[in-house]
Amino acid sequence: MPKHPTNDDSTTEVPSTKGGGRMKVMLMAAMAMLAEAGVLVAVFMFLNGPHEVAAEGEFAPVVVEDERIAEIMLIDEQLTNDRLGSVYVYPVEIYVHVPESAQSWFDDQVGQFQNEIRAEVTALWRSTDPAALQDPRMEVVTDRVASMLRERFEGEADPEHPRIRKVVIVSGTGFRVRG
Repeated sequence: MPKHPTNDDSTTEVPSTKGGGRMKVMLMAAMAMLAEAGVLVAVFMFLNGPHEVAAEGEFAPVVVEDERIAEIMLIDEQLTNDRLGSVYVYPVEIYVHVPESAQSWFDDQVGQFQNEIRAEVTALWRSTDPAALQDPRMEVVTDRVASMLRERFEGEADPEHPRIRKVVIVSGTGFRVRG
């Protein structure tokens, strides 16, 4: 009798899957590494949170309804700057806006410290970059003068509503004197 093939599993050879097994292990390891990297990035972002940005040196004018403003001349002089190697002279007028109710306070402070304020503004002008002096709005110099005045008169009764509301600088383009 001829032997018929049987479906016995013990005698049947099964093809080897060594190559496929290695590929699965490598794929699983790669997926685990990607998942770990994603978790690390998420934790890092969660712990850092959004960054807060605080602007220093910028002062927005505070406007109170129905309040009259007095514009007081602080300086009317010829200021120099020699940062480019040549001396340039600038005709400068500086005005300060204060509420009318604080005008006598400001006049008293300026009268008391007039020469110190002039010296500080002169030093500030001389140390300023010439490009900032050519800016039509004089934003950098205006902010520096406003900061200087607010620091000088910091002992105000109500810091939430400063008495110095705005500084206005009127200046020419400057002319070269020598050098």
